[in-house]
Amino acid sequence: MAGSERGDFENPKKSAYSVERYDSDWERQYMLQLEKDKMVLKWTKIHGINIEYITEAGNKRGYRPDFLVQKVNGDVELHEVKGGQFIDNPDTKRKFEAAKNWCGKRNMKFIVITKKK
Repeated sequence: MAGSERGDFENPKKSAYSVERYDSDWERQYMLQLEKDKMVLKWTKIHGINIEYITEAGNKRGYRPDFLVQKVNGDVELHEVKGGQFIDNPDTKRKFEAAKNWCGKRNMKFIVITKKK
C-alpha cells in the first residue's frame, strides 16, 4: 500500500463537498481515478455509513467503508481501498462479509480495491 500521508483533496468535481479527506496517498490516487472515470457520476468519503460486524474475539464493532460511488448507469457501490497484506486478516474478512451482506440487502455492490505491497 502507498504511504500513510493524510490530507485534503480539494474541489473534486464529482463530490458534493468542496474538500474530501484522504487517509493515504493511495486513497488520494484513487480519488483522482474516480474523478477521471467516465462511468462514475459521483463519489464521496463523507457518507455516514457504518456497518456493524462481530470481530473474531466476539466484540461488536463498526466498519466505515472508504467510498460511496454512484455510476452513470445508476449502480451504487461501496469501495474499500485495502493493502493486499491485510486481506487475509480474520477481522478484515469479517468486515468485508458484513459489507457484502449490507450491500446485498440494498441492491448495491461492495468492491475491494487492493494490490500487494
